[in-house]
Amino acid sequence: MKNRWRQALAFALFVSLAMSTGCALQKLPPMEVYAIDPGWNHRDPAQRAKKSELVIQIAPVRGSDAFSTSDILYTDKRHRQQSYAFSRWRDTPIRSMQTVLEVTLEKSGLFRAVLPPTSVSRADLLLESTLFEFGHLFVEDGSSKGVVRMRFYLVDNTSKRVVASKELVTMREVVTSDASGATASINQAALSVAGDLVVWLGAVTK
Repeated sequence: MKNRWRQALAFALFVSLAMSTGCALQKLPPMEVYAIDPGWNHRDPAQRAKKSELVIQIAPVRGSDAFSTSDILYTDKRHRQQSYAFSRWRDTPIRSMQTVLEVTLEKSGLFRAVLPPTSVSRADLLLESTLFEFGHLFVEDGSSKGVVRMRFYLVDNTSKRVVASKELVTMREVVTSDASGATASINQAALSVAGDLVVWLGAVTK
């Protein structure tokens, strides 16, 4: 009886080991890495008729912990936020948007100079921003969109007073409801928000 029990136990262990080994040997999909294009080769955003003599510095973009990782996030119809398993951003959303804003403002010709956060030069204005949404949103009607939402604060560096504030949001239709389609639409939304920022800054710094 003891021998049969031992044989049964040994067989169960063998089957369990074989199954776990088989799972381990299964080939996982390769990790796909996507980037946010800062717009180096895109046409210049809307410009003012005359360049300002003001110098602006861009403060580090703020955001939740979710935007400090390389996860590509999506929100389902039940408002649950999840990430694509085998897809990642090359850089975090907050750092990517930092680059997008710097490139777009520099190309706009709106200011005499656009300074990064690390610059020690004196700037007339400081642009602070918070990233609220950056991902793939599935909506009730069955469609889905790439969304970028940010709030901006323009600060006078001399008085430390907020000159103006603005929330900008752009949604772009997703052609294919997967990581590839989502990242393409998020790219479009990011550049659109940056372009709208140029228009807004042009109006409030006249």
